[in-house]
Amino acid sequence: MATDILRTFIALDIPDWVRGQVGRLQQHLMRCCQGVRWVKPEHMHLTLKFLGPTRPEQIDRIKTLLIETVRGVAPFVFDIAGLGAFPNTKNPKVIWAGIAADEHLVSFQARLETGLEKLGFQKEKRTFSPHLTLGRVRDGAHRKDIGTSIERHAGETIGRVETSRIVLFRSDLTPSGPVYSVLADVHVPKRQ
Repeated sequence: MATDILRTFIALDIPDWVRGQVGRLQQHLMRCCQGVRWVKPEHMHLTLKFLGPTRPEQIDRIKTLLIETVRGVAPFVFDIAGLGAFPNTKNPKVIWAGIAADEHLVSFQARLETGLEKLGFQKEKRTFSPHLTLGRVRDGAHRKDIGTSIERHAGETIGRVETSRIVLFRSDLTPSGPVYSVLADVHVPKRQ
């Protein structure tokens, strides 16, 4: 039955202090960027893989894969710096804060992608581009003005982050925005 299908994704949890910093940056941007649907700071995460339609019976296999994939991995450390837009600042559709990803994170995401492909999830064709989504530009917004504001704040720095929690989220779309529920979470062991 179609109602049994879940919409899911896998993400790294980010600390509350990062959400606070990003929220302050969003408040500043709101004054000069009209026509943007801003992501609530409590919903922010670093997406590793959007799975899309997922059958409930796949959840345990995904959790097992996450447990196997984190073996031997240290907590993730990365810098959140820079502001940009997809596809670019001339035609911004998604406003993001950049993640300076090291090989550790990129390698982990690639292993996760390969494991998920074996479980039947389509491999992403695009190169992994880690970021925090800050907002989505609505149709009819003054994209040029928004792009100029993004370029003006391109050098923003949030700081260095360490996180060890990988989460499988369920995403339910509602008129007031997505509602996220944790289906499974796995913790990377702390460094000795």
